[in-house]
Amino acid sequence: MGLLSLLPRSRFRVRLTHAATEKQPQIDKRAFSEYIREKCPTLADPDKAFYFPSWLLPHGDMQTIYLYTQHYKPAGCPVDYERQIFEFSDGGKAAMDWAFPRKSVAPDAPLIILIPGIAGTSFDYYARSFIHSIIQDNCACQVVVVHSRGCNGVDLKTPKAFHGGMTSDLREFVKYVSKETPNAPLFGLGFSLGANILTKYIGEESSSCKFFAAASVCNPYDIDKTVEEMCRPTLKNRYLYAAALTRSLVSLFADNEKVIMAGNADLDPARIMESRNINEFNEAYTAKVFGYSSVKELNSSGSCVHRIKDIRIPMLFLNALDDPMCCQETVPYNEIENNPNLILAYTRYGGHLAFFEGMMLSAWLPRQLSSFVRAMVESQQKTCQQGDAMSAKSVGINSCKDLDGLDVAM
Repeated sequence: MGLLSLLPRSRFRVRLTHAATEKQPQIDKRAFSEYIREKCPTLADPDKAFYFPSWLLPHGDMQTIYLYTQHYKPAGCPVDYERQIFEFSDGGKAAMDWAFPRKSVAPDAPLIILIPGIAGTSFDYYARSFIHSIIQDNCACQVVVVHSRGCNGVDLKTPKAFHGGMTSDLREFVKYVSKETPNAPLFGLGFSLGANILTKYIGEESSSCKFFAAASVCNPYDIDKTVEEMCRPTLKNRYLYAAALTRSLVSLFADNEKVIMAGNADLDPARIMESRNINEFNEAYTAKVFGYSSVKELNSSGSCVHRIKDIRIPMLFLNALDDPMCCQETVPYNEIENNPNLILAYTRYGGHLAFFEGMMLSAWLPRQLSSFVRAMVESQQKTCQQGDAMSAKSVGINSCKDLDGLDVAM
């Protein structure tokens, strides 16, 4: 670990924030946090939960930059996807990439809906490494990666692309997969901006949410503060993070300019193409297309932090305090602690979606996520079995899916 080995071991412990155990929902006759501590010891047991960053990548910037280089290296965790083009109610289209041939997975196997980061794809390393970990962990789940409009090779069909708080497309995805796989329990997994969208959606749905559990990784929480920080005129923003994100957004506009301008004659394409940061792009394009009066209104209304109090399912939040793209000041410790359904796990190191460790730069993150998925799937299946047996005697219910709407405690 190099110089990191000189630091006290406690510095590398995974810290947890959650409500008092007596307020938490019961899972397998234990409080939510106690259940996760037992089932996910390297994530939640204070004696075993540590993240030691590789001494080759000792801080968040290096971790994040290295992660970006892995997006182009499928070796080590290759995933073959089955592509489906999904059509939205307004005629727009986006890609759904299924990790396994759908006929090869049991129809009642849990389905993980994975939402990537801004303009992210199923090919991004954090998505592939997670799916690879699910395979290694023998977790009998299906995974589908749902993309934003205009991403991963699917051109825009409508003038509107996406924004950080746009939950309407996710709502249509969830409605579709619920209909196509009616017996499959749904688990939500979001990364970066996708985590913000997922969290906001779950809060909006509240008690009607179709997910039985979810996880959020490197969530920005407060888009307004996050974007403000990324628009500061620093060398890192000018040449790395904000610059890269802005280029991806400008590229999306350039690739779809004809479709976008056909429905928005008042847009100034030259101004959009000359955007130097995310706020300039959102001011020139996103806020106008989606009908917001200002960029601040767009960012504030799209932030998931305002919806955390409304979440009614077990959900894990995972952040690194040295994340160079999502500043630690936006992590909503109080909001999470005040909602008994939530657990926040945070580390001092790890960067943005990276969390590499050891000489071989192995990925720590996907192992923690797959263990959490397995724990929640086990709980859900046990709940279904108990609920099926109880309900079958009283009302003749034959499957777990039929329990929707019944008050069966986890």
